[in-house]
Amino acid sequence: MKRFTLIGVALIALSASCDYKPDSLGRARDVLVFTEHEELIEQEMAFALGRQVFTPQPAKEFIVRYMEPAELANRLTRHGILIVGFEDDSLISSLFPDLSANDSFALYRISDVWAQNQSILVFMACDTLSMLLGLKAVRSKIHETFKFRLLERLERMTYTEGEEEKLSEEIQNYGFKLRIPKGWWLMEQHADSNFIWAHTHNPDRSIFIYWEDNQRDDITREEMLVLRDSLTALFYEGDYLDSTFSTAGPSYFRGNKAIRIEGVWQNDTLVAGGPMVSYAFNEQGRFYMIDAMLFYPAPPTKKVFWLNQLEVRLATFEPLATD
Repeated sequence: MKRFTLIGVALIALSASCDYKPDSLGRARDVLVFTEHEELIEQEMAFALGRQVFTPQPAKEFIVRYMEPAELANRLTRHGILIVGFEDDSLISSLFPDLSANDSFALYRISDVWAQNQSILVFMACDTLSMLLGLKAVRSKIHETFKFRLLERLERMTYTEGEEEKLSEEIQNYGFKLRIPKGWWLMEQHADSNFIWAHTHNPDRSIFIYWEDNQRDDITREEMLVLRDSLTALFYEGDYLDSTFSTAGPSYFRGNKAIRIEGVWQNDTLVAGGPMVSYAFNEQGRFYMIDAMLFYPAPPTKKVFWLNQLEVRLATFEPLATD
């Protein structure tokens, strides 16, 4: 077993003691996994961070790289770091002597240790069985932590050039908010049908919002797939979901139970298609479907980047309080 060097420990301790912390570095979807047990954990890591996004070509949601523990000293400022090992591994015991596996396993989230806007997860276990069972138990938490940090980083990038404040204010006339970045246009020709959309180019992206003035008692995945296709058939020149690459299932949006649809849209007339994501949910007496889609003939990894940015925009949606 390779041991974490004393020089590495000293460098990390010195870095952690400094008052100044630089901003974290690395591509938004990078996650560095520092471990001595790659062969033991890689299958569970694939479940946690290896989800594929269909664009329609498959692309990994996260780019996971396994690193030797001794390499950590040279990568302290990376934004996404996951340390996995046993409680008595030298890397964990040297850096985090106060943490415990609690007789089985434990997952700790530590923010901004060596850089600002940094997420560090430390997973430790007492033995091999606890490690395997523990990683299975916390895989959704690992994914959630790094996905949240990814969207945070993209949010800062998305609105660096400012916001179309006039359009954002105009949207509020419909009873909800949505932040519109610079360079987007608002289309309201179907507002009488409770459907508005915004779009931009380079690459081509659009977001639509559809609403009903009463809540739907039962929101099922089958109904939402049909509804989405019916809306885009009317207002998006015949777009439809490719059932081979599209899925729908229970999720949450703004704390509400929701149906999340993700996959690939197609348009036979325009000979076009690309990735999309939708949420359907009830809030404040209304039913909403909000949807983002992308057309970008480019490698899948670039499409995933722009799709993640669209998720950031959807997250700014907020119904206005009613009297």
